[in-house]
Amino acid sequence: MKKISLLLTIILVSIPSFSQDNTYLSAMLNTIELMDTASGGDDYLQCANQFERIATAEKSQWFPYYYASYSLVLMSFDEPDGNQKDLLLDRAQLLLDSAFIIVPEESELHVLQAFLYPSRILVDPMGRGMLYMEKMFASLETAKALNPDNPRTYFLEGINKLNLPPSMGGGPEVAKPLFIKADAKFKTFHHENPMWPDWGEDANSAELDKLQ
Repeated sequence: MKKISLLLTIILVSIPSFSQDNTYLSAMLNTIELMDTASGGDDYLQCANQFERIATAEKSQWFPYYYASYSLVLMSFDEPDGNQKDLLLDRAQLLLDSAFIIVPEESELHVLQAFLYPSRILVDPMGRGMLYMEKMFASLETAKALNPDNPRTYFLEGINKLNLPPSMGGGPEVAKPLFIKADAKFKTFHHENPMWPDWGEDANSAELDKLQ
């Protein structure tokens, strides 16, 4: 009888946890889908707010912080006002910092950090260019060291090299091999977690097509 009672206790305790996990996964996947179909700043802001609400409820999970930050970075690229752009990026950085606390050695977080810096540069290219380019390439090198198979690392490196003049180590000839490498990595990179970031492949293919 004691064994049966113990078994029932274990089952009853585990059911709320399982249900909570399912609720979290469902909320994340639904919001990721909304983000993927977003068409403007208001949509990205709505997604960022939703991801942040999920993060508040699931403080040990890094994905909500990651996607909240990512949504705001995407939104920032379409924001024409420099002050507003910085405010969005300040918030994105705080959310990304929260993710770093949970998984400081996750390659995807360092890739997102590298993706955030170009928007900072756009606020003041002459004043910020050198500082944030150095930080951006440092983040990409860290991401590459943590996971050499992460395709987003090579894609972002290719984009950044493409937009640098040859005198600074950039240009199409330097960028193309990086896009080719990213393309190969995208074809083989798979993760069992359905929440795992998967952005960049279509954009990488588009850049590669331009250079053929």
